Amino acid sequence: VMVCEGKWPIAPISDRPHVPGIWRNGRTVEAPSAPLEYTIDDADGGRPKVMYYETAIPVMRTDLAELLTSLGVTNLQLFPAQLKAAVSGELHTNYVAYNIVGNIACADLSHSAAFGGSVRGDMDFASLVIDEARAGDALMFRLAENWSAIIVHERVREAQPLLLPTRESHAAL
Repeated sequence: VMVCEGKWPIAPISDRPHVPGIWRNGRTVEAPSAPLEYTIDDADGGRPKVMYYETAIPVMRTDLAELLTSLGVTNLQLFPAQLKAAVSGELHTNYVAYNIVGNIACADLSHSAAFGGSVRGDMDFASLVIDEARAGDALMFRLAENWSAIIVHERVREAQPLLLPTRESHAAL
């Protein structure tokens, strides 16, 4: 399951754009007419996350989007986005909003520990086992049983460290 906390302190998103459509149900969404603008709260000196934010309209850095595309992830809709720091006014334009097209029902419920919702898209898991046959060759997708869970193939996970800064380069972020 894809997660990224980023460098601490993180500047959280305090305001996000409102665009029609559900960005988690696996369907395509209509392209916005202008870059989506997010406001980040940099009052505590935080910086934007290194990788991505999971919000109603999720956003990731362009280098992550480029890596995913180069690895063969083909089910992403990408839209220009920018993060504006509320206090400093700094504008970060190296981000894209994204939509993952297609949800895959591949949770092996007989071997997973599910709790909470029982409706498709709303289950929570204490532990999750993926039925690889049902997942097929998908490299990145939302889990149909839990739309907030972004599942990535091992090949994608192994490539992800290419984006993470070394300890020495953290200061430059």
